[in-house]
Amino acid sequence: MAGGREAPQSFWAALREVIIILVIAALVAVFIQSFILKGFVIPSGSMEKTLGIGDRVFAEKITYYFRKPKRGDVIVFRYPPSDPNALNTTNLFYWPIQQILETFHVGYKGTTPYVKRVVATEGETLELRKGKLYVNGKRIDEPYIVPDGADFGPVVVPEGTCYGFGDNRPNSRDSRFFGPIPYRAIIGRVFLVWWPFSHFGRPEGKPSG
Repeated sequence: MAGGREAPQSFWAALREVIIILVIAALVAVFIQSFILKGFVIPSGSMEKTLGIGDRVFAEKITYYFRKPKRGDVIVFRYPPSDPNALNTTNLFYWPIQQILETFHVGYKGTTPYVKRVVATEGETLELRKGKLYVNGKRIDEPYIVPDGADFGPVVVPEGTCYGFGDNRPNSRDSRFFGPIPYRAIIGRVFLVWWPFSHFGRPEGKPSG
């Protein structure tokens, strides 16, 4: 008799523990995706051969809490980047809520994640001459790109923004078309390709010059 009375209590206690564990796990997952790390799928070939169609990548957000994007960073940002809906709020009280809502795909309506490589940052003068990149008049070596021989600029990158190009220059819709990328539109920095395993590792390619 005593054993029969204890069994239901043990069941409900175990169920309560499972529910608590699941709730905690869900909260941790939301926190990580909102403020630390988020996964993305590469939808196009604009970053080939660095990133291929269907590659799964992780973009981390912590770096840009402490510094601005640098030339060579591979970034994920909301497109179109100049749309007010693509920009992070400057209200520090609302910002955490905004990040959490984005995790649940609420807010930033009409925007789509894009992936490009930063080629110039605020205050720098950018130019392409027959497909060769020049920043402040200095040639930048980019061994990872697919060249297209195009000319662009010169343009001065506005304050609070950067320019992002695809590594596959002949097949990339990038800042040459939609202009500068506000830092407030950037979601994070791509630091790891985790699938397929044959592509596992950090995105290759750092500019020299």
